[in-house]
Parts: sequence; C-alpha cells; structure tokens
Amino acid sequence: MQVVPTDRKGPVSVTHQHLLTAIGTLLADGRVRPSQGRLRILDIGCGDGQLIDFLHDRLTRTFPDLAIELHGFDIGEQGYNDGGQFHTATQMLAARHPGIAWADRISMISDAEAWRYPSGYFDIALSNQVLEHVADLAAFLAELHRCLAPAGMSLHLFPLAQSIVEAHCQTPFAHWIRDFDRRVNWIALLSRMGVGAYRRHRKVLGHDTPRQHAVETAKYIQCWTHYRTFNAIADQCSRTSLAASSGLTKGLFIAKLRGMLKLRPLGRYRRSRLPGVDWLGFMIGRYLSSSTLVIAPVSYDIGRRIAAEKAANTLRRAA
Repeated sequence: MQVVPTDRKGPVSVTHQHLLTAIGTLLADGRVRPSQGRLRILDIGCGDGQLIDFLHDRLTRTFPDLAIELHGFDIGEQGYNDGGQFHTATQMLAARHPGIAWADRISMISDAEAWRYPSGYFDIALSNQVLEHVADLAAFLAELHRCLAPAGMSLHLFPLAQSIVEAHCQTPFAHWIRDFDRRVNWIALLSRMGVGAYRRHRKVLGHDTPRQHAVETAKYIQCWTHYRTFNAIADQCSRTSLAASSGLTKGLFIAKLRGMLKLRPLGRYRRSRLPGVDWLGFMIGRYLSSSTLVIAPVSYDIGRRIAAEKAANTLRRAA
C-alpha cells in the first residue's frame, strides 16, 4: 500500500495519519478482508468529521477498486447536543465528497441509545481519543461486538491510566491524583508555573485565574474522563468475547518521528523481527502518549476440542 499525496489544505494530523497507516496494516496483513469489494468503516465519536474526511480522501485514492463506505456517530450529551457543529460537519463532508448521503451516514445519538447499525455491519471500527470518556465500558464493548463483522477489527487511540500527562489540561499527573482538593491545588500550582493548558483555556474558556482554571479542569477530569489500565480493558473485553492487543502503539511514535523528519508516511507498520520490541514499545509508550489498542471478536469451538479429546481417549483405550 502506498499513501497518495493529498490536496487537502493544512498539515495532516499525526493521529489521523497513524490511524490510516494502522488500517493499511490490518488490510496488508490480511487481518481484515473486505467482502464483495466493499470496506465499511465506523468512526466512533466522529466529532467535526475531519477524520472521516481524511480517511475517505486517502482510502478512495489508495484503493480505487474498493468501495469505501464511511459512517460515524457522536454522543449528544458530550458536546453536540446543540446540533450546530454536527450540522457543520455534515455540510463539510457533503461539500468535500459530493454524491454521498452524509446526513444518513452521520448520526448523533444519546449515550443511552444502542448504535443505529445492523449487527455485523462493519469491517473496521475506530475511535480517536474517545475511550477515556466512556463511562459504561461494558455497554460500549457489547455494541462494538454486535456491530463488527465476525472477522472485523477495531482500532482505538486514547490515553491509558498510566499516561503521565493528562491529555485535556496538559498537566502531568493530574488524573493520577484522586483527592479532588489536591488535584485542584496541583493544577493551580503548575498553571502559575506556565505548565499546562491554562493560557489557551483562559482565551477559549474564559478561565480568568489559575485557580478558576484548576477548579474547572478538575471538575472536567472528575466528570468526563474514565482512565483505565490495559489489563482492566482486556478483562472487560474477555467478558464480551473480544480480544485486546497493543502492538500498534509504537506506530504513533513512528508517525510522529517521520512527520518531524519530513519523511513520506508509511503505508503499513511492520512487526519487529526482534522478540519483545513491540511489547516494549507499548510498555514505554503508554506513559508518554496515547496507546493504540486493537479490539476484535474472538471465538473458540470448545465442542470440537472436546470431541477430539474424546476420540483420542477412545483410540488410546482401544490400543
């Protein structure tokens, strides 16, 4: 797979490029096999539609023989309940990629609703900075499992609990502190020292003082983030007949490095030939930035195993 240069204006998001390369990796490795010449992708938490725009632009030109079908949804309770930004996203996609009924492909739902798709509909589902906001992980994974094809896979880029810098206020360790007052004091202290997002939030959100910024940020972390470890997510996946893996995490750092060096983006990530390198990349990377998890349906035919063991025991006794 080769990444085709784009005519989109402005710099390409590193996270968007990383997810594109991750999709290319799943396709190149045969881990995702489009059926009947169509690749269906779901963007979970599609927001302003920029990731859908980017993927549609790149994938349709990279795979001209595939029908690329992108869908997305976002949660009304998490910022789009006024409908304004959501309507703007739909209009942008219609202007950029005419001839597609984006109003049917992009939807806004309630956090309490089931996802509006048939079972087994998608070959790939993905999310970008979403899983740390999911309160009911069991319900999320159940819907993910239902909507993925049996051989489908999902990609999720988000910070785990071990991430040193809290992604939304850019303050180290803020989400590690469970005591609310201590969290406020810590964010206020670092904000006065120029560490974190206080200057930007002062302009954007009207946080007049470091103390006000600290209180509002601490409330945001308390109410709208749910940081988890890989093991906690993997355990919940197991209860939902899903398997979680972390081997693509180092790809984000590769994408960042290639971007800094002005190198052409990769079409796919290759597994390291040295044992343990991919695991080591995850173990270190989870502290430094967002991690990338691949979550996919998994099944095992226990009946076949039992039958084989019984047959082997019968032959052993007969001998």
